[in-house]
Amino acid sequence: MRCTIRVLLVAAALVLLAPATPAFAHSRLVASDPADGATVSTPLDAVALTFSDGVQQQFSTVVVTGADDSSYVDGSPRVADRTLTQPIRPLPNGAVRVAWRTVSADGHPIEGQFSFTVSGSGVRAATAAPSATTAATTDTTKDAAGGSGAMPWVVGGVVIVIALLAGTAFAGSRRRRRSGTPAA
Repeated sequence: MRCTIRVLLVAAALVLLAPATPAFAHSRLVASDPADGATVSTPLDAVALTFSDGVQQQFSTVVVTGADDSSYVDGSPRVADRTLTQPIRPLPNGAVRVAWRTVSADGHPIEGQFSFTVSGSGVRAATAAPSATTAATTDTTKDAAGGSGAMPWVVGGVVIVIALLAGTAFAGSRRRRRSGTPAA
């Protein structure tokens, strides 16, 4: 009996100490137009974010900040299929930061940010949805809680296993005391 308890405790400790792998069931950003780190020389009228799965429009926010620290958002974001598009006003030359937060189709909040540089000026040109040549962004996506959504489940499971093991050991020792059998 003691050997079994020790094995179970070691197994529970390994589960607790093992690194949690992120859950990829939730949407994540797979591309943006402009791409993260890109230099844009033509005027834009929108930024587009493409996700691995659908997102909910009513819970989506996109903030586009220009080199002058002003917001260039022009209206509300729109969702079509897996793409979230945020209309913007003409951007000044310099670094632009795009911060976003949305809720995936399964109800899980996600957020992230990326940046690009505007170099050039001219007449505003319309941009289409991201093309097949749009480079994938560096994935800065994380869930709104700041980490893997699986960790609370792992910790909870370990706590339950330890509680069950402790209860079983306690009940076994009480039975041995009542029956007069010495502990092994």
